[in-house]
Amino acid sequence: MVVGNIFQRNCGQKIIQKSKKMLRMFYGGNVWKSIVIIEIPIYFKNFIIEHAENDVPNEACGIIHSKNGQPSSIHKVTNRANSPYRYEMDGLQQLNLEKIRDENGENLFAIYHSHVATEAKPSPTDIRMAFFPPGSFNSEPMFDNIYYVLVSLAHDNADVRFYKINKGPSVEEITVKFV
Repeated sequence: MVVGNIFQRNCGQKIIQKSKKMLRMFYGGNVWKSIVIIEIPIYFKNFIIEHAENDVPNEACGIIHSKNGQPSSIHKVTNRANSPYRYEMDGLQQLNLEKIRDENGENLFAIYHSHVATEAKPSPTDIRMAFFPPGSFNSEPMFDNIYYVLVSLAHDNADVRFYKINKGPSVEEITVKFV
């Protein structure tokens, strides 16, 4: 059961804020936390899983664009590393997608990639590479305010999870409702 109010931010994400009183009961002290719940069309999840399965044994990667804060398009990007352990997005494809994003009035929403044999959690390399130069954790991530999506193929059922990687670094898993 969630205590508190649900309200809509201008980007369309539902935020559930728990009252300070309830948080003090569970966490102690003067703490304020919120749980972010984003709604993602099931098509995006299925696309990412299919892309990851088709690229086995290597990691797959791609980009999700948004319009008005909602996912609007998804794009495969070639993994130049051609490796089951890491990914390196093709730079020319990224530039072309940036041009398309600008022409369509879209924004960068998420970067996705697969883990073929490990959990759907950012690895130390994933976290380090979210910053520029890599590992400069005291600065903001290279792409501020986007999601990092990971799909794991380590088990029979693919697992898709969303994260925010923040300065510090800190990693926060985001609750996703696929609709």
